[in-house]
Amino acid sequence: MSQSIYIALAGILSIISMPIILKICKKFSLYDYQNARKIHSGNIPRLGGVGIFLSFIIASVVFLSINDVSNLNKILPIMIAGTIVFIFAVLDDLLTLPALAKLIVQLIAVSVVVFNGFRFKQIFSWVLPTPVSLILTFGWILGVINAYNLIDGLDGLCGSFSISAIITLGVLYMLTGNPEFILCFILAAAVFGFLCFNWPPAKLFMGDAGSQFLGFMISVFPLFESNDVFEFNKFLIMIVITAFPVFDTIAAIWRRLRDKRPIMSPDRSHLHHKLLNMGYTKKSALYLLCFLQILLCTSVIISYFLGARRGMALLIESTAFVTLFFSFVHYTNRAIIIKQKKEALEEQKASENEDSEKTE
Repeated sequence: MSQSIYIALAGILSIISMPIILKICKKFSLYDYQNARKIHSGNIPRLGGVGIFLSFIIASVVFLSINDVSNLNKILPIMIAGTIVFIFAVLDDLLTLPALAKLIVQLIAVSVVVFNGFRFKQIFSWVLPTPVSLILTFGWILGVINAYNLIDGLDGLCGSFSISAIITLGVLYMLTGNPEFILCFILAAAVFGFLCFNWPPAKLFMGDAGSQFLGFMISVFPLFESNDVFEFNKFLIMIVITAFPVFDTIAAIWRRLRDKRPIMSPDRSHLHHKLLNMGYTKKSALYLLCFLQILLCTSVIISYFLGARRGMALLIESTAFVTLFFSFVHYTNRAIIIKQKKEALEEQKASENEDSEKTE
């Protein structure tokens, strides 16, 4: 009951902060402006991530300070690194920073975490050599930060993926007796307050400040040491929990390399864009992806009760399911695009024939 007070505090602070952020954004015209690439209509305030960050930090610091100062010292590198990611993401929202500058800042933040002992140390009981562990953890955190940033293109989507992943980690830590579970639930409460204003039709977007901060926290939360079952499957568990943003980012990188475009260049070929092109509405696409995400998170929790090796089998099956889903959406969308191009070409030819007949 005492711990739930801090979770409630984060949720209340988040809900209270969002209307204030809305007013500030409208006063200073801090909008995510509509353009040809984006699927929302109108200009939407975009600093909801500020409310998420402040609510989480305030509630967490209060909890850690009152309960155990030593825990505050333990979590301090993550708090500092998360703050670095957040501050520069806010600047990016306001000023649009160069991609290289963002990468350098992210590398600095990741270094703060990794060189304070937070890293993947084993996979399936195979103890990773230190260089491999460092490279894997650096790549993992950087990848997840940008994956959640890229998936934030549909009302409620990034928030839903984030809150489900965070709650799942919180449940796992609670089952393993890790005190860090409370921090997961505090962050989930902060995201919930934002989702109340981001659910379609969205009144507020989280912006890069929100998506990059959440991506960072989701990537570093599993780096606390836990019991043998969780440690055995930890990396695979995180692949499943973050599968939709991570797989979508991998597909985007491959797509841009194939088309010889810059990796950071925007396009309208992300997973949610493909679902919309297949005939889904914004809400139905969101509900479908949320349902599948909940299935994945449920499979992760079930895998814990199955034990290390049987749990690993379930997690591999879950990863295969996501792969098949992405493949189905990709090839279905490609068939629709080919059909649309063919119909457009036929209409153009018909129009040219009509014009030539009129000329004769």
